[in-house]
Amino acid sequence: MKINKILKFIFLSIFTIFIFSCASKPQNDFPVTCKNLKPVYITDSKKIFLLHPAYNSSIVDSLQLLQGNFDKQTFSLLIYSQIDSKAISLSLFNDFGTDMGNVSFNENNVIFDSAFFPASLPGEYIIADIQNAYYDINALSQNYKNSKLIFYSEINEKDNSEKRFIYDGSKLIEEIQISKKGIIIINYLRNYKYELINEN
Repeated sequence: MKINKILKFIFLSIFTIFIFSCASKPQNDFPVTCKNLKPVYITDSKKIFLLHPAYNSSIVDSLQLLQGNFDKQTFSLLIYSQIDSKAISLSLFNDFGTDMGNVSFNENNVIFDSAFFPASLPGEYIIADIQNAYYDINALSQNYKNSKLIFYSEINEKDNSEKRFIYDGSKLIEEIQISKKGIIIINYLRNYKYELINEN
């Protein structure tokens, strides 16, 4: 009887360990994406979903100068950026310190409230560019690979600067330049460019 009880105890222990180990495995493929949010069309036919904020690889809490152009239009704003493993928050101001809106993101939603940008521009597209610059390269690469796009990085060891690229086959879609000065994002397909210059 004692042997039967011992065997029963061992069996139940193994079964319990098995159940909990299965339950603890991630239910999503790598990387975890926010599929509850709108997709971002990188090309006219290929889309990605935003990465979970846990894939952020840089803590940012600083004032930056945002300079950019779209087609022949240019713009300049101050932007207070707060980026961590839980959220992205971008507060926009003009040269006089007047509030020009904000863009925020967490795993549950994207809020884009700004009269400065066209109402037709989804906030997810701005967040995608920020993720491309600050998030983990392996998670980004796999996320784009899942959509049959190429995302890779080149690091210049002399000045520790970095360039990130998005390709659709052999066609360059976007280039992200990262340095101590700030970040430059150039989208060749959508014909826009903007620079985030560190102010402090």
